[in-house]
Amino acid sequence: MIWLLASRWEAGGLERVQLNLARGFKERTCSVSIIAGRDLNGPGDNGEVTFIAPRGAWQMLLGLPWRIRRERPHVVVTTSNDIAVWITFWRRILYPSTAVVVAQHLSLSGPRRRARGFVRAKLELIRWAMRVTLTRSQGLVAVSAALAADMASELNLPYSSIRVIHNPLVRMDEMQENLISQAWPFPDDDVPVFIYAGRLSSEKRLDLLWEAFQLVRATHLARLLILGQGPEGARVAQWIEGSSIQGDCALPGQVEDALPWMARSTALVLPSDYEGFGNVLVEAMSCGVQVIATDCPHGPSEVLGGGQFGQLVPVGDARALAHAMRNVLDGKRRVAVETLRERSKAFSIDVACAAYLEIFNSASERLQGQN
Repeated sequence: MIWLLASRWEAGGLERVQLNLARGFKERTCSVSIIAGRDLNGPGDNGEVTFIAPRGAWQMLLGLPWRIRRERPHVVVTTSNDIAVWITFWRRILYPSTAVVVAQHLSLSGPRRRARGFVRAKLELIRWAMRVTLTRSQGLVAVSAALAADMASELNLPYSSIRVIHNPLVRMDEMQENLISQAWPFPDDDVPVFIYAGRLSSEKRLDLLWEAFQLVRATHLARLLILGQGPEGARVAQWIEGSSIQGDCALPGQVEDALPWMARSTALVLPSDYEGFGNVLVEAMSCGVQVIATDCPHGPSEVLGGGQFGQLVPVGDARALAHAMRNVLDGKRRVAVETLRERSKAFSIDVACAAYLEIFNSASERLQGQN
């Protein structure tokens, strides 16, 4: 039995990764469960996720070790740093035959350095606890090489102890089925569309995208489509509603599957200050859509081959972002559709599941030798 463990289940790229992994493992006849604390309206059908802590974090922390002891999964894979510390601490005492694998999807250094006050103190404490406990885990994974380097530096670990496994995002057998008509917000397809898909939060820099789009609109006709939800959603809506180009902008909110929306767009833009990987970049490439991203830590450059498969611009530079968007409109920087789709195959579920199963098998063999 494999557990994919999350502290909460909300609408985001991490949750889609978990679903893809679970489905990939099941296709290999593995027994797998997605376990999460609270349901915050994440993706998936009812029954795909088991919720064990509807009352919050304390219920999760107090009950989780005993639940693992009772149900005895062979492997627990967690993406939550605090939970990783907690279940690794209790493993030898309560469930020594269970392997704990920690998968790092976000930068440790970026949020910690930007945080202040209580949040900074909390992140420093978690980092210290990770340094103490994670050497006793049975596997460490990072979703990009740059993120693995960040993890090694922050936790004083040898880089060689961390396995890089890119996020599994593209199901090639379902790709054509996903390219179906959606509730498209624009009256026609005659005008190029730039799309953003993801969480609407401060580090994603929607303000930068809005500034760049306004610069583009000064010289070119184009539209802007923003998918997602988050704390910056109200501000983004205010920008659009108070603008003279309101009719060429749309904010549909969260959608179940962003692929059909990407497929009808001209280019995807990811203007973040930092990323763990950049899931939407692969999703856009799988649709043959042009990609523009800030060259932020720690994923976009790796996904885009240093700029071979899409344009990379400096972090926080609205003019450079606008220039890249104009390059797409003017045909000055375009990657062939087949090249983009071929690149996306490197991030398939098959590749990721095979790599994880290698870790699981190796961990199980080591534990059997110890017990």
